[in-house]
Amino acid sequence: MLCRDKTDCCRIFVLLIAIVVVVLPSLSGAHSLFIQSGRHHVTSGKGSPLFFCYGHHFPVDEAVRRNKLAYVKVIDPLQQVLEVALRDEHSLHSYVVQYDKPGTYVLTAQTSPGYFAMYRDKKGRKRHSLKPLDTFIDDAKSVQSSMRSSQWAKSYVVCDAPSQPFPAEVGLPLELVPDKDPTLLKQGDQLVVQVYRNGNPYQGEGFWDATYAGFSTEAEDLYVPRTAVSTGRFVVPIDANGRWFVRFFIKTEAPPQQRHRYLTDKQTSTLTFLVRNERKRPKNEQH
Repeated sequence: MLCRDKTDCCRIFVLLIAIVVVVLPSLSGAHSLFIQSGRHHVTSGKGSPLFFCYGHHFPVDEAVRRNKLAYVKVIDPLQQVLEVALRDEHSLHSYVVQYDKPGTYVLTAQTSPGYFAMYRDKKGRKRHSLKPLDTFIDDAKSVQSSMRSSQWAKSYVVCDAPSQPFPAEVGLPLELVPDKDPTLLKQGDQLVVQVYRNGNPYQGEGFWDATYAGFSTEAEDLYVPRTAVSTGRFVVPIDANGRWFVRFFIKTEAPPQQRHRYLTDKQTSTLTFLVRNERKRPKNEQH
């Protein structure tokens, strides 16, 4: 697009700024949190970092603020829970985990609830807010949406050999529970995922999607696009090796006692894992 004159350029610039102001809050309100490990197969005594990404690109996207993380916990093969001491910083929050017991470790995290709303003020202007409904309702002529968002993230790391039985469920309020250990998957397999909510199989409506590292460089351009399910159960086709990302979310009406703060409650759960391949080149014995 070419400007005819300086005035025309100014109009176009103002229009672009307006579009950015409208679109960016929508994107930030939909950010997904996912936890990853440097390695998903380690030997006893080995340390490997866990780290986070937050956003729309997989496998790496934006940094996370400390106050966005409610907790980060590592559950070892004996079901002992280590709560990770978090640094007060805006980063990928990488922390080295020492794997000193054989078996399957579960990396977990929960976000602090966030808010996102769209409304028109009393002059009819479109507004966005990252605060609860009761903080801006007096200035609103109408409210298009008001949402509270909570998220949970999980990943698995095997030290020496997988645990038996496999620790599929660890009690997250909304959790993606695989039917088999994802670290043992091979290209061509399928992974059946059952959603659990508050410790029970969830059988309601929701949406899931999935992708793997290398499928696309573009935001929210996923191998399995958003798909509706009504049973809380779905099947992920493992059609490629590499790092995988699976996400599921539900939206429900806010309970009556909370409707002064938000109208919709969104809950999201993510699962990341590594699908290994056979070695493609001979090992180089020289270092």
